[in-house]
Amino acid sequence: MENSFSILHNLEVDATLENVFQMVSVPEFLNEWWTHYCQGTPEPDSEYTFEFSETDILKGKVSKLSPPHEIEFLITDGDKDWIGTNVGFVLKETGKGTRISFHHTGWKDTHEHFRQSSFCWAIYLRILRKFVEEGLHVPYSERYHF
Repeated sequence: MENSFSILHNLEVDATLENVFQMVSVPEFLNEWWTHYCQGTPEPDSEYTFEFSETDILKGKVSKLSPPHEIEFLITDGDKDWIGTNVGFVLKETGKGTRISFHHTGWKDTHEHFRQSSFCWAIYLRILRKFVEEGLHVPYSERYHF
């Protein structure tokens, strides 16, 4: 069996399950904390485009969907290290808001790109928390340094 590595992060946000689900599934909200430009529809097998620059574009397909509890994207095109990986969010209502269990699974190696992506996901998830809890907008060009 081939090795597979995963990026995993958990966080809790002070927001409703439905609100958080929108933030991780609707393109206009993904643009607020992750992508520069996103296109897609949270429906089974829907195709998404995740654009970060003119040359950094990923394509993905909704591989799991259970609103408002889960969405996962299978990356189908773009960066060679990301193709075949799964980016997903499992949401659970808690007494204090919503717990987000994030995963980016299926990495073939723990090389520099894997480590950099893990770091970036932590930053993006922090921006997601600030956006969903406080409405804080961080311009795309400033997100890496947030």
